[in-house]
Amino acid sequence: MMHSIRQRLLFGLLAGLGLVLAASGHVAYRQARTEVNALFDYQLQQTALALRNQNWLSLMFGEDDGDSDLLLQVWDRGRGLLYVSRRSAELPFAAQPGFTDLDWRKQSWRLFALYAGERIIQVAQPVQVRRRMSADIALRNLAPFLLLLPGMGLVVWFGVGAGLRPLRRIAEDLRQRRPDTLEPLASGQRAPLEIVPLVQALDALLARLAQTLDSQRQFIADAAHELRTPLTALYLQAELARRGTDADRAAALEALRAGLERIRHLVEQLLAMARLDATPPPAVLETVELRALARGVVAEQAAIAAARDLDLGLLPGATVSVAGNPAELRTLLSNLVDNALRYTPAGGQIDVGVDCEGAAAVLSVRDTGPGIAPAERARVFDRFYRGAAGTSVPGSGLGLAIVQHIADRHQARITLDDAAPGLRITVRFAQAAQTDA
Repeated sequence: MMHSIRQRLLFGLLAGLGLVLAASGHVAYRQARTEVNALFDYQLQQTALALRNQNWLSLMFGEDDGDSDLLLQVWDRGRGLLYVSRRSAELPFAAQPGFTDLDWRKQSWRLFALYAGERIIQVAQPVQVRRRMSADIALRNLAPFLLLLPGMGLVVWFGVGAGLRPLRRIAEDLRQRRPDTLEPLASGQRAPLEIVPLVQALDALLARLAQTLDSQRQFIADAAHELRTPLTALYLQAELARRGTDADRAAALEALRAGLERIRHLVEQLLAMARLDATPPPAVLETVELRALARGVVAEQAAIAAARDLDLGLLPGATVSVAGNPAELRTLLSNLVDNALRYTPAGGQIDVGVDCEGAAAVLSVRDTGPGIAPAERARVFDRFYRGAAGTSVPGSGLGLAIVQHIADRHQARITLDDAAPGLRITVRFAQAAQTDA
């Protein structure tokens, strides 16, 4: 169900104004009641004083004014009723002089009693008269504001509509755009201050989306380029295997197997990179014990190292835990070890280390391979980049790019140092815990 901001503001403002008017009416009624009570009390008192010297005989034989809201009574000291202006509304004798609030026969009265010699004069008035007059006064004071409510509603309706016009311009701007138009919103330059955060958030979202799409386009172009060559080679090797002699067929099948292995590795790396690009950094991190992680990766790669006559091992050090994603950290270390296995010549050595350096948890891979020239170290983390040493070694050029991506997602820093001979790649994490091993 859709909700209109204009309607919500209109109903909210009118409800608020209604509450304010109701509170104002209550205050006005209370104030009018106080003033009316003071005025009528003065009237009761003056009426009693005026009757103090009245000729009682003329008063008793005078006409009964049934239209007056005042009730006059005259008593003697023995509580005998000498005169009452309306027989239908007789009140009991007031024992005390002055003002009294009296409830009599389901009706409230305000009574003033004056002791004048042998006579007691009582002047009374129904309280309902005072309440009605107070309500009339309060209503007359609020009537102009009540009549203005419809006009105020129209002003609010059109005023809110005018205030929301920048939002409609932004919506129209977005509606008219092509899917590939991701420039900042031009209509946001004239937006009110209240809408500026929304426009800035939309512009930031469009910028991130443009960056993501550019990255995907570049990734697809690079992947297509990288896959074209091995697929062509596979096709040629398959043709040689189909047409050649038994000796040629064996060589072609071996080359075909190597090509398939290269494509398999390339596809795995592509899928890993695509998965990292599409998945936001994990909101909840787990505690990952790096030494146990390194021990598992070394065990997985031991057979490959032995087949290539390489010495792969885990160095002694500290047991360190970091906050991270276990699968991603395993991929990071596996790529580092895989790179070392590919580039280290037979008879070489690869050492995986886990240790602490100050407040940092350190994960390192050292090999005795050809290393990386200092001039190339700034580019080896680019996607599909392969340096001079990589032209003779099968690979995809994505291993270190994936390592860098995972390190960035874990706020880790990567450094490349000469190991004389070889290369040492170090990944430094924020340390979570440490125990000696």
